[in-house]
Amino acid sequence: MHSARNPFTPDVFGLPSDPLMALDLILAAGLTAGGVGHTLLTPVIYRRESALNQGWFAGSGLALAFLGMLNIIRVRGDDATARAMSRAANPAGTLFLGVVAARGAGPLSFAALALSAALTALSMRGQPAR
Repeated sequence: MHSARNPFTPDVFGLPSDPLMALDLILAAGLTAGGVGHTLLTPVIYRRESALNQGWFAGSGLALAFLGMLNIIRVRGDDATARAMSRAANPAGTLFLGVVAARGAGPLSFAALALSAALTALSMRGQPAR
């Protein structure tokens, strides 16, 4: 009898074995992908708007993408600076998205708010042992 490796373990997909760290990484990747998509869709969504409005829309998407990337660095690395920066940036991003969602920007703003709030909570917990 041999012991076959389970093909559905998190490490097969490059995820950490700690479930909270894996969730943290998945949420950060989701926020990054959402921010990139937000930026790429600027010409489609804001085609009839002024360049200023297009710039603000694209810049908000870039901010979300960079916030997600900062969280990926925090989860993947062992850098105290990245942890401290994400602990400062995540609540700011959550506050920004809360204002955007409260102003009625649409259902995707609520999804981004939920991602950012979850990342804020996960970034505030202590760093688990590796």
